[in-house]
Amino acid sequence: MSQYPATYDELIALEDLPVVAIDQQSIFTYINDAFTEEYGWTAEDLIGKSVTEIMPTHMRNAHTVGFARYLATETTELLGKPLSLSVLYKDGTVKSSNHYILGDKKDSSWRFAAIIDYPLDERK
Repeated sequence: MSQYPATYDELIALEDLPVVAIDQQSIFTYINDAFTEEYGWTAEDLIGKSVTEIMPTHMRNAHTVGFARYLATETTELLGKPLSLSVLYKDGTVKSSNHYILGDKKDSSWRFAAIIDYPLDERK
């Protein structure tokens, strides 16, 4: 994708790329059909569960620590930039993909959405 969405709402509206959203407790609130098609996880599998469900085990603690730090300081260099991170498929496969994450504070609560693009070695 040559130009990423500028806002949370624009990102959530995407239908042709895998998109997920979480709340400030790091709990899934949304996944789109493109995410299900690519990674195998359904809304029933993930809504209400931690985002760490789709992370390889070795990355989970780093996410938890970094996420807590962000909520405490509201500063990061990771939001709004393409990141190469691993994602865990429902079948247990782990692959590297581009992630593009945006945060949005609404009514004093944070919400986050991410494009978790197709695996880097299998771009469609």
